[in-house]
Amino acid sequence: MARLYDRGLAAIDALASGVVIAAMAVLTIVVTVQVFFRYVLNESLDWGWDVPRFCFIVAILLAIPLALGRNLHVGVDLLVGHLGVRWQRAIYRFNAVLMTGLMLVVAYYAVVLGRATWDQRMPGLDVSVGYFYVAMCAAAVHSVLHLLRWIHRGAPPPPTAAVE
Repeated sequence: MARLYDRGLAAIDALASGVVIAAMAVLTIVVTVQVFFRYVLNESLDWGWDVPRFCFIVAILLAIPLALGRNLHVGVDLLVGHLGVRWQRAIYRFNAVLMTGLMLVVAYYAVVLGRATWDQRMPGLDVSVGYFYVAMCAAAVHSVLHLLRWIHRGAPPPPTAAVE
């Protein structure tokens, strides 16, 4: 069962990674086009600020659980590193439970705020502001999935080699 859970989570990670890459690519292209229009053609794109803002927010929100799943978030483990494995597991589980609670609150309020702002539109696009909260809810739920794995294992995954 744990193997199936890990494969499903890896598929969700791959999907989120693809969305983050696509959002950053669109952001880069639109900002480049906006600069060209502004400084070469002396024109402005009406939607030139909304699309990059949306892409940036989506990329950041969806990257949070990706970093969490790889244990790449900033953490202070000076004290925990000196404790025995049993205490480390207990502390990691306790922290993961607290973070799971926080992410569930974030997901809940993302739904509440998304519904409350669904009829509001972005200034340059006829797109709902509620989509920001859809991304926030997706990121929170995705984070919970990683945290549940931490709770089950009793520890976060080892950091990647890129971490000092």
